[in-house]
Amino acid sequence: MRPWVLSWSLLAGYCLLIFFQSSLPSPAVGPDLPGQDKLLHLLAYAVLGYLACRAFATLPCLRGPFGIFAVGFVFAVLFGLSDEWHQSFVPERMADGWDLLADAAGAFMGAGGYCWRYRAAMASGSIFPR
Repeated sequence: MRPWVLSWSLLAGYCLLIFFQSSLPSPAVGPDLPGQDKLLHLLAYAVLGYLACRAFATLPCLRGPFGIFAVGFVFAVLFGLSDEWHQSFVPERMADGWDLLADAAGAFMGAGGYCWRYRAAMASGSIFPR
């Protein structure tokens, strides 16, 4: 399978997974710990930021870690914004600015992690880091 097909398929599938999960009432995930919800948002959007950068890195017009980071990060944050808006229409859910902030922090971490790896791969002579 070509790298761009896999990268874009993973991103699309993960976005659909987030959308589907956000369409359901809030799940009970064990004992209610302070900040648990924000940690889940952070982790979910770190994965999204990573996958977004991986997909955007396949575009020939985006070369270099900063451009890939910027586009992947903005994509993940805008997706988080649309997800919070979507949740405002779901019974037993609500839009929350703090969730969006956790989404953005996770997207920053995931996109940064991908671009750090991308830079290291480019420095070692690899053509496309996976």
